[in-house]
Amino acid sequence: MKRKLDLGSKLGSYRDLPQLTSGLYLLISFIGRLPTSMNVIGVLTLVTVTTGSVANAAIVSAAQAIATGIGNPIIGRLTDKYGQKYPLLYIAPVSVLSLVGFVVAAILAAPLWLLAVLCALIGLTTSPIGALARIRWYSLSKTPPQLAAALSFESTIDEMSFVLGPAAVGLMAALIHPAAPLVVTACIVVTCVVPFALSRFSVGASSSEEIANSPKMGYVMRKVIVPLGAMATLGMFFGAMQTSVTGYANYTGEPGKGGIIYAALGLGSALTALGAVMIPEKISQAKRIIVAGIAIGFGAFLCSLAFSDWTLAFLMFINGLAIGPASVAIFTLAGRLAPPGGSAVAVTALGSMNVVGVSLSSTIAGTLLEIHLPYGFYVAAVSALLMTFVTLFTVKVKTSSET
Repeated sequence: MKRKLDLGSKLGSYRDLPQLTSGLYLLISFIGRLPTSMNVIGVLTLVTVTTGSVANAAIVSAAQAIATGIGNPIIGRLTDKYGQKYPLLYIAPVSVLSLVGFVVAAILAAPLWLLAVLCALIGLTTSPIGALARIRWYSLSKTPPQLAAALSFESTIDEMSFVLGPAAVGLMAALIHPAAPLVVTACIVVTCVVPFALSRFSVGASSSEEIANSPKMGYVMRKVIVPLGAMATLGMFFGAMQTSVTGYANYTGEPGKGGIIYAALGLGSALTALGAVMIPEKISQAKRIIVAGIAIGFGAFLCSLAFSDWTLAFLMFINGLAIGPASVAIFTLAGRLAPPGGSAVAVTALGSMNVVGVSLSSTIAGTLLEIHLPYGFYVAAVSALLMTFVTLFTVKVKTSSET
């Protein structure tokens, strides 16, 4: 009976979230993070169509991912020091211009190096709305259950953005034009990222004393080494899987459907991320990541055996079920380990490690799947298993350094 009450209390904390903010704020926060999921697969789709090469698309996408990996911690550092409002307002116009410029260049068949440069600019100016929204909950939440529910909710809508984002890319690319998704993301920056920056819930600037005493980025990174390693390898899984599904769709002659199939992965992940609050607290966050890595690796291998669109989508959905708890655990662990004054750097650094992992494995998978399609899924499987081994290793290193 007590266990049922505890579970009911944990699930009931979700009802508090709109009361702490507002329904409109939650909607803006959700839509505002869609460019992160749409840009990656949107770039892959557009460049695949305009150049006829998945390998070229993977190279350009990797430039975007690396630049995002560099830009996110810088944005996090700026928001730690000066608040979220002004950095986002300065970055948003550059983001819009870079998206529009890339679309024009791709349509005009610009050289690959120019596409890569423009894609890097897109990455540098992609606002980490998901990470910054998480930072806001630390001050908005009034109880530990509310904070746990908020972080699970954030992971859920992150995953939902990776359901709707790729699906929207696939539909718009198929029904309108392969460039349409990137034009839409530019509009989202104007209509959602800017209001997010201007929101009354925006975290303000630190005091001069806090800025002076803020931890160095290197120190913050060392403190959160475990979730950083886990997120880097999870990003490798995402990159290989995105590229593999894009390659599969291109191989079947319908490149636009890649985003729709990939959305099944995010749907499965979103379902289990929402239920992550029900996992017993005695199971450590690191153990959740370790077990999830094994399950995700096995699921990725099964995807290589798919023989139809529906089979692949179903296997992607099943594979996604193991991702939700892992994602929640990674962000929760980073929040707990981050030193005071380094929360935004820590959480945005997770996003950076994710995209660095995406860039690394997407390039490898893009090259290998042109030799044999299942090889891309094998890269995804190995990446997931690496998440298990990297987490085990970094936990051991961190424990040894603290004793």
